[in-house]
Amino acid sequence: MNCIDIEQRIVDYIDGKLNADEAKQVQEHINSCDDCKLLYDETVSLFAAFNKVEEQIPNESLREGFYKLLEEEKQILDTKVVELPKQENEFHWKRAFQVAASLVLMFSGYLFGSLKVKQDTNEQIIALQKETYSLKEGMVLAMIENQSVSKRIQAVNYTEGFEKPDTKILEALIERMQYDGNINVRLAAAEALSEFPESIIVKDAFIEALTIQKDPGLQIAIIQFLVKIQEKRAIAPLQKLLEHSDTPDFVKDQVSSGLSEII
Repeated sequence: MNCIDIEQRIVDYIDGKLNADEAKQVQEHINSCDDCKLLYDETVSLFAAFNKVEEQIPNESLREGFYKLLEEEKQILDTKVVELPKQENEFHWKRAFQVAASLVLMFSGYLFGSLKVKQDTNEQIIALQKETYSLKEGMVLAMIENQSVSKRIQAVNYTEGFEKPDTKILEALIERMQYDGNINVRLAAAEALSEFPESIIVKDAFIEALTIQKDPGLQIAIIQFLVKIQEKRAIAPLQKLLEHSDTPDFVKDQVSSGLSEII
């Protein structure tokens, strides 16, 4: 298993839902990989925080007391409704209403306190999620600058776990796509960035890449992304690429096809 496989299975591993072979593979990988061990420890900590939240259950004596009071009021009304004048009868209905209203207020107070506890718990969970996100972000940013090509590619792949990455992550990926010394890292970064077509800085980076990237494979990946999102600003640099004598014929074919879709 690689690190991506571990990330996808870590929750099932903690919950004991993997079969024996899968669990063994996950455990062996965690024991040998510091990054996945960190992810495992963070996930266990997050689950532990969830388990500390106590379910708020109303006291049974409170429920019994409520029904007892209602029964007593019902008996009073049943025994005295004939004997009492209309004015007194109305008084007891008012009294019953007041008792019920008091109990409603009492239950409302309890519910408010329960909601307050849940609100505090939710705030703690949100804070923990932010801390986990920050730790993961720091780990990715550190790995993406690693001397090892495989570690940099691994860091790029980790960015798939960020649904809405902040500017730091996007800028780090753009740096890898534009200037990394290894073409495989640049291609991996371009693929990762293509998952965020709504980002302005990503669009700008791909347009700039058209003017500086010379590797045909990366050029085609950039062209395909800009055509897919129908980026009109790419028309001028695409035409220059088409006119450039150093551009391979198969890349020019891709440019011509792309221009016909954008224009």
